[in-house]
Amino acid sequence: MDYTTTCPGCGREITIPPDLDSCFCTYCGGKVERPAAPPPETSSFRPEAMAQRLLELMETAPRKASGRSEYEDGFQLCRLFLADPIAELEVSLDPVCRQEQLDQTAAACLDALAERWAASGKKPVPQYEDQHLMAVYLIPALRDLPQACGEELARAVRDLWLARWPKTPIGLGDHDTIVEGFKKKLCFITTAVCRQRGLGDDCYELTMFRRFRDQVLLPTEEGRALVDAYYCTAPAIVTAMELCQDTEAVCGQIWRDYLAPCLEDIESGNNDACLERYAEMVRCLERTCLPC
Repeated sequence: MDYTTTCPGCGREITIPPDLDSCFCTYCGGKVERPAAPPPETSSFRPEAMAQRLLELMETAPRKASGRSEYEDGFQLCRLFLADPIAELEVSLDPVCRQEQLDQTAAACLDALAERWAASGKKPVPQYEDQHLMAVYLIPALRDLPQACGEELARAVRDLWLARWPKTPIGLGDHDTIVEGFKKKLCFITTAVCRQRGLGDDCYELTMFRRFRDQVLLPTEEGRALVDAYYCTAPAIVTAMELCQDTEAVCGQIWRDYLAPCLEDIESGNNDACLERYAEMVRCLERTCLPC
């Protein structure tokens, strides 16, 4: 297109035709040049950089936490590790295509994980340790950061993960909810299963299990030791059930295989059988819900 400017010699207005880079002023004869086009703006947005940071964190982050203090330490490590790259991501995002760039970042992160799984000689599907780490630590850490893109990226990663690997789901967990689970002294697993079945906190089933705990276990030293050991791992198990499993299917199986028979033991006064069955349930869930 025509470019109109002023002659540097006489100051008259001159129009340079679209096929020319320069022309001569028709008034003074001086040469007038079309200015060079400015270099295209370079964006600092690099989704592969975030993916690389994620892989680095996967190598150093904790894999298991059976107690509140262990979880808190691991969470803060992840949060600190992600703070700088998320701050850099926030300033690099283009307001016009922000969501598209966040989706690209999520895809880059999951592509990098899949490549790592494939390179290990296994199928390029989620390995449970990484699934657990993503759901229990990384997504909550992203959501806890002050930049808006932390929450947005966490949701983009969760949504894309579910689209790619629906059989190995991850939930949208948050730090405060997970920590609160470690604080409460409740029948964690039983409560989670009953809640999934639509039963209230004062339902008959929970009342019977709490009575068993309070009247059979807590009065003895051995029983108190078992309850204390249970409280160490049960919150982590329930967190993994809710964030890394098909919760409905898992809770249904727990009810059929363990809790319903335990309830029958309690009702018939067979306390030893109930205790043995419940302990086996916890051991089984530790093997299946918590990473090695």
